[in-house]
Amino acid sequence: MNNYLGHYSVGTQLFTDKIQAILEANKTLANIEWHFNKEVFSATDWTSEPATSLDEFYRIRAQQIRERFDYVVVMCSGGADSTNAVWAFLNNGIAIDEVVASAPMSGIKNVQFNERDTRASNQISETIYAQIPLLQEISTKHPNIKVTLHDYFEDMLGYQTDEWLYSSADWIHPTTVARYSLEKYKHLKDMAEAGKRIAIVYGIDKPSVISDGTNLYMAFYDITVNVQRPAFKIPYSNVENVLFYFTPELPLMLVKECHTIAKWFFRPEHAHLLKYMMKTDQTLSFPRRRLQQSRYERSIVPAIYPSLEKKVFQGEKATRMFLADHDNWFYQLHNGTMTYQMIDSDFRNFIKHINPKYLNVARLGFKAFDQTYNLGPIANFRPLIQTV
Repeated sequence: MNNYLGHYSVGTQLFTDKIQAILEANKTLANIEWHFNKEVFSATDWTSEPATSLDEFYRIRAQQIRERFDYVVVMCSGGADSTNAVWAFLNNGIAIDEVVASAPMSGIKNVQFNERDTRASNQISETIYAQIPLLQEISTKHPNIKVTLHDYFEDMLGYQTDEWLYSSADWIHPTTVARYSLEKYKHLKDMAEAGKRIAIVYGIDKPSVISDGTNLYMAFYDITVNVQRPAFKIPYSNVENVLFYFTPELPLMLVKECHTIAKWFFRPEHAHLLKYMMKTDQTLSFPRRRLQQSRYERSIVPAIYPSLEKKVFQGEKATRMFLADHDNWFYQLHNGTMTYQMIDSDFRNFIKHINPKYLNVARLGFKAFDQTYNLGPIANFRPLIQTV
């Protein structure tokens, strides 16, 4: 069991997969607990900001990964998190062996891309305006790195009934499994079979800084951790999904990010953001809360990734976990296919047997689990002259 990626407990039974935990708990309506590196994070002092700079922490993290593995693959979406991770390696002379960019190229030939529409339903435009330009930049500056454009639409067409769903964790929507499956890449499978230590690096993720009105907290959410999916059907012990940011190997990097974020929001010029970025309003509808979280994440990019040189197109985050709206291209272009019909039927048959106890209030996803750590009183982060 890879505890770095967290696990669930249902009574005395442990599960690395959330769906399996829910299916077991659903039999008796048992409670589920999520465990995510509590031993390390509970022993971390979250109230004291480290003196080390963020860019230096990112260099250290890249070096940690490089030293542990024989072959390093970075999953590159073109978004800020994975982009910062890529340059944390390359700008510090730390080698990456391969960059994998997942995009459904053969399924989006008729998409009308729009760089002015940032809704989640247009997130596919990131492929053209962010992801592919980044691959071109990497190839130009570092021609020795293997760059793989993973056309996962091909994999979607090979889905087997129910198999795709039970491999989806929180994000039960058409692209989840295919997007992160590397099963068809023989060179990676051969290395895995030969016992090479392979890292599949994910840019997971930005810290969530939240408030109860008195203190600030760092919150980990399982729905964020569970974005990553197994690379291969066989669980090779020498192949690991590696979270670049949410790691117990360098907890002080997260502490530094949290303090940087908190100070960022209390700057006078960000007063208009503070009222809804620092606190999740539970009276909002679930999609509105997701939009609020999305805008929070977009706003902190300049604060926590100071070396990113340019702003790129990014759509909003999906507003639901089930049949997510960022797969709108699939629903629109492929709704007459057997794959679409199977996905729709499998999901409907599955969800009707799940007790609402395990769903979020809007029933647009599973209930999220969290772990929070106290950063200290809000007053510690306000400027000396009150401006908000």
